[in-house]
Amino acid sequence: MSATAWALAIVASAGPPVQRPSAAAPSPTVPDSPEPAPVAEPPAPAPSATPTDAPPTETAPVEAAPSEPSDAPPTDAPTADGETFRVAPAERPGPPYYDEKDLGALRKRYHVEANPPPPPPPVRWRCLIADPRCATTFEINATSAYALRFRQDNVNTSDVVRWNSGRAQYDIWVNLPVLAETRGRARFTKMTMGPKAGAIVSDTGDTWGNVGMAMRYWFGRGRWAPALEVSSALTFKLARRDALETGGDPKLHMQRGPVGFTMDVGVGIGGFGAIIIGGQYDSPFAREDVPERFRTQAAGTFFIGFRGNILWGGPAAAAVLTHTLTQRYVRDPNRNF
Repeated sequence: MSATAWALAIVASAGPPVQRPSAAAPSPTVPDSPEPAPVAEPPAPAPSATPTDAPPTETAPVEAAPSEPSDAPPTDAPTADGETFRVAPAERPGPPYYDEKDLGALRKRYHVEANPPPPPPPVRWRCLIADPRCATTFEINATSAYALRFRQDNVNTSDVVRWNSGRAQYDIWVNLPVLAETRGRARFTKMTMGPKAGAIVSDTGDTWGNVGMAMRYWFGRGRWAPALEVSSALTFKLARRDALETGGDPKLHMQRGPVGFTMDVGVGIGGFGAIIIGGQYDSPFAREDVPERFRTQAAGTFFIGFRGNILWGGPAAAAVLTHTLTQRYVRDPNRNF
């Protein structure tokens, strides 16, 4: 290669000339910040005609009157969307929390009278005569009744002996209240039930004892209120008179017997007396090992009569009269005295 080619190659490979600044570069310009606008001051208040040194006047507080509760039912007010809401009345500020309408509904629910009657007069005889105004009573009753008696004639046959007789009964009742009602400030007994015991007497000296229960239901509240009476008891033979034909003494003798049953139902006026109807059954006592003189046949009685408290005299006199006449004039057809 010639020298000329090498010179061109050196010139071609050399880089472009570097330009150097002849003076300092200008600095960037920053815009000037604007000055703040002046703020307008508010005008001074005008001087008041009234001196400011005067003290303020005091006013008495006004109490707001309590709003009366409204009895109107809540109303439904429509809204823009078609929905409704209930507006409840204002609540009372304090008791009473019930009005007359609420009290009326409460009385109606429990059957309480708005104007109860005055208390009843005091009970006479200190509750020795049954009365609806008494709680527990203790009474002695006497019964006089007509009795249709019957007895099996022979244990080997079906023959039955019937005869007319009388029946006198003396009982002690203890009445305990089992159902009561209240009216105003007074308390009345609706039903009583309790034990009873006594003696029953019929013709030819036949005497029974009885122990059982007695019930009375009142249909009113007064002294003469009607009542339903029911009594039932177990009976057992106590005494009898022997017949002359067997060589016995016609005097009263003790006699044992099996247990029987008696029951009666009556309608009475107050605790003074009642018309009753009932019956009695006597079990037989005729086993082979029992001697003939001690044997008894099956027997019974249907009766209707009057039962009442002995304190007013009438029932006691009637029972004693029936007792006497029955013992004197009525005889068992199979017994000769």
